[in-house]
Amino acid sequence: MQGDAFLAQRLERWQRELFELIRIPSISTDPAHARDVGAAADWLAERMRTAGLTAVVEPTAGHPLVVGRSPSLEGAPTLLVYGHYDVQPAGPIEAWHSPPFEPRIRDGRLYARGAADDKTQILLQIAAAEAAIATGGLPLNLILLFEGEEEVGSPSLVPFLQERRHQLAAHYALIADSMMFAPGRPSLIFAMRGIAYFEIELRTSAYDLHSGQYGGAVPNAANVLAGLLATLHGPGGRIAIDGFYDDVADVAAGQREEWRRLGFDEAAWRTGAGDAALSGETGFTTPERVWIRPALDVNGLLSGYTGPGKKTVLPCTALAKLSFRLVPDQDPERVASLLEAHVRRVTPPGVDVTLRNLQGNRPWRENPEGPFFRAAGSALESAFGVAPVRVAHGGTMPIAPALHNTLGAPVLTMGFALPGANMHGPDEWFPIDHFERGARTMLRLYHALAETS
Repeated sequence: MQGDAFLAQRLERWQRELFELIRIPSISTDPAHARDVGAAADWLAERMRTAGLTAVVEPTAGHPLVVGRSPSLEGAPTLLVYGHYDVQPAGPIEAWHSPPFEPRIRDGRLYARGAADDKTQILLQIAAAEAAIATGGLPLNLILLFEGEEEVGSPSLVPFLQERRHQLAAHYALIADSMMFAPGRPSLIFAMRGIAYFEIELRTSAYDLHSGQYGGAVPNAANVLAGLLATLHGPGGRIAIDGFYDDVADVAAGQREEWRRLGFDEAAWRTGAGDAALSGETGFTTPERVWIRPALDVNGLLSGYTGPGKKTVLPCTALAKLSFRLVPDQDPERVASLLEAHVRRVTPPGVDVTLRNLQGNRPWRENPEGPFFRAAGSALESAFGVAPVRVAHGGTMPIAPALHNTLGAPVLTMGFALPGANMHGPDEWFPIDHFERGARTMLRLYHALAETS
């Protein structure tokens, strides 16, 4: 395809530029790196301009957004591509085999913080746009929207989308993030779970008590919290909150059958999960449990004495952090109400309980049979030599429903990292040859969408 040779000839230059971008520690959650986040935004805007796009760094109440645009092509469809340039903190540093912000290539993998999530995946978008512009022009209108707050929940993005929805109007919206199903098996992601995150804090007395003087005669906050948490799940791994499953929508039976034919490698999946045993809701496969079924997990516990040696106390307070992963058509606010009713019902008399709602994002699901998915499937098959699989994703990406609801455009998530890429962990990596393959996929997608419309 036109543009492939251009890409191949400039791979060394783009690799040098990728290293430059990765070396900027754009850690959005750490105020000490606010200038670095801004520097990464400026770097991207300048790189977009070099590629032939116009680019603006848009200030927000938090970290800036970068918006790039191709020359206007009247009558052509518009594709909006979203990605993020902020990264997670790198710690623990000692767990890395090379410095996290000094990129290294080992055995065909690029190791660095941001390698997979998401700097390589956004730079390949700029490379594809440059290749298209330099070899005959883009056949559609392209908007690149890169944010610097994805790793902190995207607080500025939705207000920006709402304020600029007419300027950002698009026929299609692509999320340039995430990963493929397996090596050699590219994927189209059409659904992601939502999230509802809470803290439960219990208090049983004004202060900790001597376990010999009071044990067995007054409530122990840690014991009460353990009992409360035990009521949240019932037989078969189901969540035992009244009304919780009322709004759970299933996928088509044909889609589930398609997934059963994928050849999901449970052994490899377990290896990526630290050799954890498989468990979960009975009657569903592991992919189904992660992709289309809700989940409830304790993310943290705090109570009593946790220092060295012993201290015989009855803790007066106990705290748990909980997260629900939600599926269509569950509403985080309704889940909050159901959880509060459950907690109030099972908390024993004489115990004060506080429930804090820390986050709520809706799940997202698209029709994987639509023209956008067909065009993307054709592009992936051409670039990778194999038809992609259509899958869901167990994580939460607030931008997906935000793009769909604000712009009214179909949304597709397509990433080129691989399972086990250690996103957010030490030794994060990305297969270096997927930079070119990803950019080639985008060149083909541009033309497929232009022909579809």
